[in-house]
Amino acid sequence: MTFNTPSESQLVDTNPKPPSIYLDKVGIIGAGPAGLAAAIALEKQGLDVHIFERTKAFRPIGAGVTLSPNGVKSLAAIDADIVQQLKQQGSQLNRFRIRTTRGWPILNQPVKDDEYDQPFLAIRWFSLQEIMRAKLPPEILHLNHQLIHFEQNQQSVNLSFDNGETASVDLLIGADGIRSVVRKQLFGLEDPAYGGWMTWRGVQKYQHRLLPPHHTTIFAKRGKSLILLDNGQGYLSWALEMINPTIHRSQHPEAAKARVLQELDHWHPALQELIKLTDADTIVERPVCEPIILPQWSNGRVTLIGDAAHPMAPFLGQGTNTTFEDVWALSTCLSQQDNLEAALDQYEASRIERAQTIQYRTMFSAAQMRNPFLRPQWFKTSLGEVPKQAKVSEKAFSDWLYQYDPSAQA
Repeated sequence: MTFNTPSESQLVDTNPKPPSIYLDKVGIIGAGPAGLAAAIALEKQGLDVHIFERTKAFRPIGAGVTLSPNGVKSLAAIDADIVQQLKQQGSQLNRFRIRTTRGWPILNQPVKDDEYDQPFLAIRWFSLQEIMRAKLPPEILHLNHQLIHFEQNQQSVNLSFDNGETASVDLLIGADGIRSVVRKQLFGLEDPAYGGWMTWRGVQKYQHRLLPPHHTTIFAKRGKSLILLDNGQGYLSWALEMINPTIHRSQHPEAAKARVLQELDHWHPALQELIKLTDADTIVERPVCEPIILPQWSNGRVTLIGDAAHPMAPFLGQGTNTTFEDVWALSTCLSQQDNLEAALDQYEASRIERAQTIQYRTMFSAAQMRNPFLRPQWFKTSLGEVPKQAKVSEKAFSDWLYQYDPSAQA
């Protein structure tokens, strides 16, 4: 697998225009967890925040999300009530299991989170979005707004959308995911290349003795795994991850469901039953993209958060968690500095090294799924030197990752 790594000369504007005034109005592109969290944090500072989202309506999708202690702590710093609701509606995971494709046990161990201050949580993706959206005035959410272009000057960023509408903001935050339109224009980068993996995800109410409450269970063979998590309220989320040399795009939802059933043929019957019960229209089929390692996330009055800033594969489950870390750091930096340029410099200094380390460790996890005997200290990529922290033992890396203290970072 190869990875895109733009050089700093590709990213830095040779004639940057530093902001001359501070902010009042903030525009956020994307209404996923990144955009919603940023809006919640900045609304609390009294800023005039607006989220621009390309979809025409919010609808349930078949995906669950896992929040690890670092993400939960960061989200609690943004809004403690959100975390309380997640704990009530979701599931606090307390055991991790690995089984063969036919269900025979390989690993069974408790999830030890008592040293990390917050638990591991699993919840339906749509439930997380609903809880977060309820924290915001509905009038700041602008649906059917696909950003097509922005222009910035010393005073503002001017936005143009495909519906013909325009807006002007003091700060633009790209929270628009792995295929970020903001990142593409800001740094002249194409979308990440296909990384050789496909994923299918779904959520379904289901019970089985092999899938008890508060458990994470993985059914695995080399190059293919099915991850199942209790999402609370009787829901199970499932995610099939598998090596696929070329991108597979199903023609319609039923074809995607049929592909999953085909890939799980001869696996444990309970898994087949779970997929058959899942509504095909809610299944999410996505290719896994190669990461892009960005040496900077900001230029002028525009910055990036979450997958737009540090796209990574799902193999460590850190996409959403590092997003919440970004949001807390950015909001803190904006509140501490008396000008935007200094705030964004501080934001990058507090976040980029950590995010890159997690990106590299995620690459290692993908490589280990191909070669279970690979060890972190042996891991190499075409990017050059792997950060030392990304090559430590599993326990040392977990402690570094989950003991993250958001209040000490910015």
